[in-house]
Order: sequence, then structure tokens, then C-alpha cells
Amino acid sequence: MEIEEFALERIQSLYENTVELNLSDSGVHPLCLNDLLSDAEMGELQALELGYGWTNGAVSLREAIAALYESRTPDEIIVTNGSAEANFLLVMSLLNPDDEIVVFTPNYLQIWGWARALGVNVKAVRHHADADWQPRLAELEEAISGRTRLITICNPNNPTGAVMPPEGMRELVRIADRHGIYLHADEVYKGSELHGPECESFLDIYDKAIVTNGLSKAMALPGLRIGWLAGPAGDICTAWKNKDYTSITTSAISEYVAERVLKPELRSGILQRSRKILRQNLALLQDWIDANADLVSLIPPKAGGMAFVRYHFRANSTELVHRLRDERGVLMLPGDVYGLDGYFRIGIGSPRSHLEPGLERIADYMRKNYRRNQ
Repeated sequence: MEIEEFALERIQSLYENTVELNLSDSGVHPLCLNDLLSDAEMGELQALELGYGWTNGAVSLREAIAALYESRTPDEIIVTNGSAEANFLLVMSLLNPDDEIVVFTPNYLQIWGWARALGVNVKAVRHHADADWQPRLAELEEAISGRTRLITICNPNNPTGAVMPPEGMRELVRIADRHGIYLHADEVYKGSELHGPECESFLDIYDKAIVTNGLSKAMALPGLRIGWLAGPAGDICTAWKNKDYTSITTSAISEYVAERVLKPELRSGILQRSRKILRQNLALLQDWIDANADLVSLIPPKAGGMAFVRYHFRANSTELVHRLRDERGVLMLPGDVYGLDGYFRIGIGSPRSHLEPGLERIADYMRKNYRRNQ
């Protein structure tokens, strides 16, 4: 088996822990245990037996996750080591060589790469910048064939921060239902909407929906490595069987903390913190965009800890990102890793003490080295 390089993760794996100002993350600056647990709970954690536990996730944790959706049971949930393992199990459980999937792009391309490695035919349907980063669903209809087994979308979207409106979600469900195919949604940024209510889950509006989520992004707890896959009980049972070949189980410590942060009051408080940080940092970024409008532009994100910035000068995005890292000590992600040169992704969930000087260094570098395309 030959697996193509996962370019996005390779760049972050190599440099995010060594660069001075890391603006490549798409989540919110992480919380600490002291922010989450009472003294009594810290005592319970210290006394916790570090055994294996349930390989599909503790029943009480799966109950807490199921309560995030309408009329779901613990049997429709499997707890995973981050949402990445959930995506991995999705591919292993639903797809076979010569199946087809349709991926809405740009997207986090883990499913794309892993499915291609297994011999699945992968088709792309674009989100369009001139449509506020929404897809044109007529293009989806054209991409679906008799071999299409799965549609996958990231909503809210990585990297653009776009959120599909309710009418768009329902039209997407009607298309999937008409063809009798699965609809997968990566919903890991759900809850980080900058304005208005939390968007719906596809799990609540389609019986063949399967969703990925976790605590890394909107919930600002990536170090717990807790994610989940939720969907029809039979498919989740298949994923559980496949998990016996991967990580077997998640951390007992992480599950203890996860169960507590998913309690409605604490979850609500964490999401309020995330939204406050994101709104403040997006305002800072927008001021920077306005001050450098001859070189960059932005369709403002509606959710998530990132913004997808377009630049208006001639430079390859990967080369630009590496030059900024080498010469200014700032790490972003190039649009190349999404198949969209001419853009870079910048994290807006970072502390202001990182974001503000990082933006200053980026602007200084661009002004000294590039001019707007003529």
C-alpha cells in the first residue's frame, strides 16, 4: 500500500513545536486541568485506576456524547483517540476498493488520502469563494454515480470557516437520501460559531448521517485526544470491531475529564470562552487585512479558529510559508495543502500575544519582498 504524504500534518508535525510564533493551529488556545476540575475532582483523578476501560468508550461518556444529539443512544457512539481516529475508522468501516466518495473541498484531507490509499475513487466538489465559500449542490449531483457510497463535508469548514446554512444542509440531505448514500460530516468546529446559535448536526436530520467530532477545536482541549464517531448503531459496531486493530482504547484520564467537560454548564462556559477569543482575534485580523488591503483580502470566517487569507502577489504559498518561518519565525499553513495556491491559513485561536506580533512580521515581510499583481 502506498499512502500519499498528508502535507498539512507533515508541515505542522515538523515545525509547530520549534517555531517562535505558531499561527498554524485551527483550534482555540488550550485550557488547563485547573480550569476544568474542582479540588474534589482533582483528588478523584489522582486516585483513578489506570486500566483499559471500555474499548468503545465508557458508557457514561458515551451517554454524555449521545445527549449532544437528538434521540441518540450510547450504542450509536464510539469514543476515539481524537477525531483523526474517528475519520480513519469511518473509511475502514464503510468503504471498499472501487467504491466512490465525494469530498467537498477545501477540506481537511485525511479521509481523501486514506481512501485513495485503499483504492477508493475520490471525487472533489468545490466550495466557491465567489459564493461566500458555499458549494453549488448542482455540481454534487453531477459528481454522484452508481458507485458513490459516501459524501463527506467539513461543517463548519476547515480552512475557510464557512458554515452551511440550514436550507443548504437540508438540500444536501435530500440529495444523499435520493441516492441512498451515506453523508459524513466532520463537525469538530461545531460550537465555535462567532455569531448566532450553534449550527445543527447532520446527525439530527438524516438517518444515514455519520459525524465526526471531538474536544480538540471548539472545546480547546486537543491534549486530551478525545474524539468520537456517531451514526447508525450497526455501522458504529463495525467501527468498534475495526478499533480492535488500531488503538484499542482511549486514556482513562482523558475519558474522566471528557465526561465532566461535556456537562451542559461547563461545556457552555468553554464554548463562550472560545467564541470570545475568536471574535476578538478576528477583529484584530480584520484590522490587519484592512491596513494591508493592497496585498491581502479575506472572506471572514463564520466559525472555527482559522481564517483563509488570499494574497495578491506572485508567490507559491508553500514557498511563502517556509520563507516566513525561516526568516521571521512565524508558521502558517499554505493554501497548497488544500489544493488552493494563493492563500494561507492563519490561526485566530492563538493568544493575542502571538497573533499580534505574528501579523506585524508577516506584513513587514510581504511589504519588503512583494508587490501587488499588476
